[in-house]
Amino acid sequence: MEENKVKVKVKRKLSFKGLIVVLLFVYLLAMLAYFLYSMPIKTIIIKGNNLTSDQEIINAANLNKNKKIFALNTGQARKKIENLALISEARINKNLLGKLTIKVTEEKILFYYQPEAKYVLSDGTRVNLDKPLGVPTLNNFVATDTLKEFIKHLKDIDPDILSLVSEMVYDPDIKDDITLDDGRFFFKMNDENSVYINIVNMEKLNNYHKFIASLSDTKKGILYLDSSLNSTIFTTYDKIKAEKEKAEQEDVENKENEEESDEN
Repeated sequence: MEENKVKVKVKRKLSFKGLIVVLLFVYLLAMLAYFLYSMPIKTIIIKGNNLTSDQEIINAANLNKNKKIFALNTGQARKKIENLALISEARINKNLLGKLTIKVTEEKILFYYQPEAKYVLSDGTRVNLDKPLGVPTLNNFVATDTLKEFIKHLKDIDPDILSLVSEMVYDPDIKDDITLDDGRFFFKMNDENSVYINIVNMEKLNNYHKFIASLSDTKKGILYLDSSLNSTIFTTYDKIKAEKEKAEQEDVENKENEEESDEN
């Protein structure tokens, strides 16, 4: 019969030096945690803002260099920044050196809406701004539903192209009291040309430079982009003026002929 093996449990005692090392390690971790938690914001870097000042963003998030960087609730700060009229998105990052980086995305300012004396953003929000901006002015009233559709399509226009527009007029195509196109607008361009365009064909405006470059006539005039046809229609101001004068002359002659007929 085999002898029962006796299992001997050996209790290892932690040496004094080992205990000191462990305590020192725990102390250093605690000091590091305290150091990081109590570290103030040393630097604030803000990127992506063109129309909203750094100070507006800092004030909105209630930030200052005495605030502890790792105690900062970035979620709450982000929401406060995104509550600013021109900010659509904000991202906040921290680093171990006390630097706080805020990256924001601003809403695009599409135009100044004269009837309400407010600027219209790409999300449809109207805002008051103290500083003048190089954006086009929509001069007349537009019905709510039409204006929403106009904003929806205009926000996709290249900002460089939109900056060429100086004034916009809502100008539905109406003939004999019948509305043929209730989404038509008339744009005055900074290069002295003009454009008729409608909501349905708004994306054609992105090719404005290409359309103008393709014209054989260098005189200024009106570009008609309110048609679904692929062809480009351009009429010079001189031709429009001549046709108007001709029509007026024909009206005068017709009236004179009618008067002569009545006398006879």
